Amino acid sequence: MKGVWTMDELRKRLRKELQESFDTQVLTEKEWTYTTHKILIRYTTVTKTKMDVLMKMLLHSLQQLNVQKPEELADILGVELLFVKDLLDQMKVAGLVVAQEHWSVTEKGRSQLEAGMLIHEAEEADDFLLYSPIHQRFLNEDSVYSSSEEIKPFRYEESLKSIDSKDLSDEIIKQQLSSRIEENNTVENQQIIERILAVEEIEKLQAFNIEFLLYNRKDDNFFVRIWNSAINQWDDTLEQLVTENERPAWREKYASKTEGNHDT
Repeated sequence: MKGVWTMDELRKRLRKELQESFDTQVLTEKEWTYTTHKILIRYTTVTKTKMDVLMKMLLHSLQQLNVQKPEELADILGVELLFVKDLLDQMKVAGLVVAQEHWSVTEKGRSQLEAGMLIHEAEEADDFLLYSPIHQRFLNEDSVYSSSEEIKPFRYEESLKSIDSKDLSDEIIKQQLSSRIEENNTVENQQIIERILAVEEIEKLQAFNIEFLLYNRKDDNFFVRIWNSAINQWDDTLEQLVTENERPAWREKYASKTEGNHDT
């Protein structure tokens, strides 16, 4: 929706959608925002790549033979000495092999050889997440509507008991980051979140909403619909919250607007 509809166009489109049924009447329309938290996450990732054939051959050979010099491996495998030396250096740095009286494979090397995956050194990274305490879920940051207009805050936001971004567990944050980072993983190349290093709230952003109170003549029923710009759809969570708090008063408050609209 963002970048496609102006606010006036959005209001008109939503009203039209809600009143497609002749029996539905829009009684009130409100606009308000609720607070979301933009947080900076610092974390480490580990990349796993499929072990190439030559590396497997070297590891298998070192497990079975007493090899003292790279030249011996090059002769045995019929591979250029330069390639053998380069791979041995890589595997030594990665902790897969050690060179003492002879070259041998470490427990780490045996484990990775068995899995057929090379585990690279952990790297630090950072990313931003947007969290909504009201929903107790993460949102798409790109869809949060920002405006220079002064719009009222959600009337129940302060009274809600919700989990603040600073109280989020590392496991919850890790799961959210993993869903982003690991979606492009393949069998041959995998990146995983190793651990969360730090969580810092950067700023608070306001998510824009349009609330409609409606009356259905046929069913003689009041109900609310709330369009949430942060998720670009009608928001069941917010609708339920408003309904639980205000439904008992709707009939008495808006009786005059619905008189004469009942089916006979």
